Amino acid sequence: MATNFFQQQDSARRKTFQLVVYFVLAILILIALVYGLLLALSMHNAGEPVSWWQPELLLFAAPGVGLVVGGASAFKVAQLASGGQAVALMMGGKEIPGTTTDARQKRLLNVVEEMALAAGVPVPPIYVLEEPGINAFAAGYAPGDAVVAVSQGCLNYLTRDELQGVVAHEFSHILNGDMRLNIRLIGLIFGIMALSIMGRILMFTSGGRSSGGNNSRGGLMLLGLGVFVLGLVGAFFGRLIMAAVSRQREYLADASAVQFTRNPDGIGGALKKIGGLAEGSRIDNPQAAEAGHMFFANAFAGEGLAGLLATHPPLVKRIRRFDPQFNGQFPEVRPVSVDQEELEGRRPDRVPPFAGMPRLPGLPQVPLPVLGFADEAASRIGHVDPEAISCAQALHDDMPDVLRVGAQEPFSARALVYALLLDPRADLRDLQLTRLKAGAEPQDFAETLRLVAPVQALPDTHRLPLLDLALPALRQMSPRQHRAFRAQVEVLMIADQRLSLFEYTLRCVLHRHLDAQFLPQRQTRPMHSSPQKLAQPAATVLALLAWEGHAEPDQAAQAFDTGMRGYIGADHTHRLPPREKCFLPEFDAALQMLNQSVPAIKRRIVVACTACILSNQQVTVREAELLRAICDTLDCPLPPLVVGEVEGR
Repeated sequence: MATNFFQQQDSARRKTFQLVVYFVLAILILIALVYGLLLALSMHNAGEPVSWWQPELLLFAAPGVGLVVGGASAFKVAQLASGGQAVALMMGGKEIPGTTTDARQKRLLNVVEEMALAAGVPVPPIYVLEEPGINAFAAGYAPGDAVVAVSQGCLNYLTRDELQGVVAHEFSHILNGDMRLNIRLIGLIFGIMALSIMGRILMFTSGGRSSGGNNSRGGLMLLGLGVFVLGLVGAFFGRLIMAAVSRQREYLADASAVQFTRNPDGIGGALKKIGGLAEGSRIDNPQAAEAGHMFFANAFAGEGLAGLLATHPPLVKRIRRFDPQFNGQFPEVRPVSVDQEELEGRRPDRVPPFAGMPRLPGLPQVPLPVLGFADEAASRIGHVDPEAISCAQALHDDMPDVLRVGAQEPFSARALVYALLLDPRADLRDLQLTRLKAGAEPQDFAETLRLVAPVQALPDTHRLPLLDLALPALRQMSPRQHRAFRAQVEVLMIADQRLSLFEYTLRCVLHRHLDAQFLPQRQTRPMHSSPQKLAQPAATVLALLAWEGHAEPDQAAQAFDTGMRGYIGADHTHRLPPREKCFLPEFDAALQMLNQSVPAIKRRIVVACTACILSNQQVTVREAELLRAICDTLDCPLPPLVVGEVEGR
């Protein structure tokens, strides 16, 4: 049975609360231990028994531990505020350029791009760790700032199917909300381990020469040693917390990888090769102690205390979930070669992109009650299936080489976005080009002219996937280049004094996924849990969606009513406003408010929007693009909608 995206988001939120509880308990235990240490030192210095209750010592221990642990945790989280890229660099990762000629790296790029297109998320930057073992991780706060990193051992020893299984496992973490939890866990572990660092500093300080007395120096030495030992105790608690939080999520990610690919031999084969490889899944980078819970498999050689501190379930136990007959004998592992067919992942059962009748992929082609159909569509949020991957592979191959190659270079990627924004009408396009020539660098303008023709010939269904492919290259811009690029995009959009729905969608995607890197913002917690309180913003969104997909007022009114029934029930009192009162700024403001809701409310919104679109039993390209913008803003990854008829802008 497919994992439910919204349930997993709620589960991740509950895990975050559980993490906070563990963190508070760990701090309380450490405060008690530090208090006991200070009491023992006080008794030693006094030379006689003293009362066990010393409020002044507790007042010293509690704020001291709180400041050290809390301050260190806050420092580490702030250090990782830029998201997945910061974690990848911390682990020594090197980003794979889209223009790489290395066959193994190119195969990995293709696998990740196909998985991202199938999941409906931007293609994440991909990093390689110079580690001989087989391991990988995904990191970030949200899909917009996620990265995927794999070890060199993955590239050397895994086949394409096995690599796809590992990547699918990591995409499950991206889609199920595990990444934000994992980064917070890094901060917690670092904070708890900071006590050992403080103890080491005290020991070194007291060990130096001083004009003071030996007793004072000896007391500091003992205090430093005690704090250092307590720091090790804290590290033990930190590893326990890490193991408790992460192991069950790993089982879920394994199951999701099989659901995504329907190929248990892929991820199962990768796990077997870990067991058969001398290096296994070991990561030698010293930072792995903080981030071990993020990896595909155990990053340490041993599991410690009979697996009590292991961040992952036992290898054999994981394998037997895919292969119950596994006898525990691991295969001999040799490097694999990469031929052209495996590089491209050709399969005889691959389906052509966007073929057949207008439909949502994977849903039955029979008349259904619209709300039931919409509910089924919402269940696809955050889920990938082999049909979607096959469709993504075909779409990837169907993209013209000049555009696919251009999407992989930062210079050409900017020009691709400019070309996507050029209007098909000659007079308006000439005006946009005039403004582009005046505001952009000459080489950017020349590259845009080179790409205009192939971009204009591109089917409408391929425009947003092309933007997704270009995002890793766009993230390589400098801050100055990003500011200039962002301003030029706005100039092209408002050249005709209006914002089309495609332009709005493109701006949503760019702002959502580039601003996360170039303009980091504080992560906000959900504020709204009542559907009734958000009924008006939901009605604002549904009104624009209804008018966009239905020209006749009665059809638009029916679509709006269907959507509101999907959101709040049949007894709603909202009515469709006139078309002239539906504006994109109000629509955008309503979406931002809806984004502050809990996952259960977001599911209602997705069901309502899908029901509104499907009220006439078809999906147009413009409706699909607008639904993508809605879901993207809500952090609900929507697999591409398959449409049969391509419409203009």
